[in-house]
Amino acid sequence: MRHERMVFGDADQGETLTADGVRLNFLRCGAGTPVVLIHSVHGNLQDWSASILPLLSLRHQVIAFDRPGAGLSGWPGPAGVRLTEQARLMRIALRRLGIERPIVVGHGYGGAVGLAWALDAPDRIAGLVTLGAPTHPLRRGPGFVYGLLANQFTGPLLAKALPSRASAAQGALARAFAPQIPPLGYLARLRPEVMDRPSAIRANAAQLDALGAQLRVMSARYADLATPVEILHGEADGILPAERHALPLAAKARQARLTLLPGVGHMPHHAAPAETLAAIGRLARR
Repeated sequence: MRHERMVFGDADQGETLTADGVRLNFLRCGAGTPVVLIHSVHGNLQDWSASILPLLSLRHQVIAFDRPGAGLSGWPGPAGVRLTEQARLMRIALRRLGIERPIVVGHGYGGAVGLAWALDAPDRIAGLVTLGAPTHPLRRGPGFVYGLLANQFTGPLLAKALPSRASAAQGALARAFAPQIPPLGYLARLRPEVMDRPSAIRANAAQLDALGAQLRVMSARYADLATPVEILHGEADGILPAERHALPLAAKARQARLTLLPGVGHMPHHAAPAETLAAIGRLARR
């Protein structure tokens, strides 16, 4: 198995391997019970290195992925919009690393990937932590521009024509972290030049454009979840309100434990790291 380590500047970008023909980039550290970290849209694995990864690796073997289409990972084509396909590719990568049943931690869209993983392959997951995750169809779709970006004809041209998203990203981060603020140097750590790649912009748009229909189907199956689920959600989340996502999931999933975080926005792993680590610890002890 061929691994390649990629380092840019001061940030360790991790290793790469190929899963079913798709390049996957990941960062691996620590030892112990395996924990897989899956980031949300418009980001990459460095979100975790700025939050819980350093502390988590003191007790666990941690594998943080750049999701397919994001960061330094490749794009599997049209199948990449499927949550189940994203989860499948990561399972292939983990099997090649000798890991079969990790605890999966997913933030935002990554939490939806984790739910698809638990529904599709319950024997390949030991437990799931969702952090501010979408679990039911959104009230509004991602918008007209996202539809154009996701389109195979208009997407390539529009993605190249868009100005740099660095300034727009500052505003998006402020909304995501609110009422908290992003850590100092957070955007630089995520490397806007990687986030601004036309392929990454299009992949994000396509995934968001296809998300609602998948959540509609998945939400009808949550009562069948056999995986223990820790649900952490900020009560001040203005991106994905808890009453629309966390509470209905907790009501349907038989082995779910809900933790609502007062005053916390859409980034619980940054704003409430102790609670996040405690949830992972509860699953590890099980």
